[in-house]
Amino acid sequence: MKKWNAIGIFAVVVAGMILISGCTDTKSANVTPVATPTPQIVYVTVLVTPAPAVNPEVTESPASQNAAMDEAFIDYIFEKQILEGMTKLSSASPGDYDTGSGYNAEPRKEAENLTALLANAPRPVSEKMKAFRSAMIDAVAMMDGTTAGFSRYREAMVTVTDTKFAALSEMPSSGFSVEPAQFSGYGNDIQSFNSTGTGRKFFTLTHDGKSNFAIVLEDERERYISLLVNEIGSYSGKKSANLTIGKYYLDITADGAWTIAITTD
Repeated sequence: MKKWNAIGIFAVVVAGMILISGCTDTKSANVTPVATPTPQIVYVTVLVTPAPAVNPEVTESPASQNAAMDEAFIDYIFEKQILEGMTKLSSASPGDYDTGSGYNAEPRKEAENLTALLANAPRPVSEKMKAFRSAMIDAVAMMDGTTAGFSRYREAMVTVTDTKFAALSEMPSSGFSVEPAQFSGYGNDIQSFNSTGTGRKFFTLTHDGKSNFAIVLEDERERYISLLVNEIGSYSGKKSANLTIGKYYLDITADGAWTIAITTD
């Protein structure tokens, strides 16, 4: 009996040991690892619109703009022959008094035409050029066709001439031409030409004679500008003078053939 009891106890102990062994098994469980996904690189094409090219804006300086406006005024005056018309008017005959209108009609009409041309001229900018324009307007306003009007007009033309030279003397040298640029003749003569630009002009002169050869340069009012030459006998030489825009005269004294050429160099 004691033998069986011992066997039973032994069996219980063995079973307990097996049970404890199963519960305390330290072997790791079979776990399947989860793979980490590889990041995907996505390429995106972005269309870039190029910025438009910006060209630097070139602007004229105020001084250049002012000079251009003054030059436009002078070009208009010369093109319309306003100064020439005003000069002719100052030396015109008053004519006969018209009892119907109370005026000498033709001079007054010419003054009105010149006034209209001046009103349409481009506006100058510099103070001296504006003074020149005002002097011209004031002068033609004096010409009402009366005898007193002629006197007032001639006095006003002195101011026109003075303000013209003051204004043009400050203008930069510009293109120059003369109409005509060459003269030839024999003996005493008077020739005229128009200067369409400001600056120094050169006169190439020749004379084939035995007596005095002289040339006096005068402005549109026949006032003395320069004595270009004053020699005896044959002559060949070059002289210069600084001219502005306007009409000029060459008063020639000679006893033989002569030539005159006007250039800018």
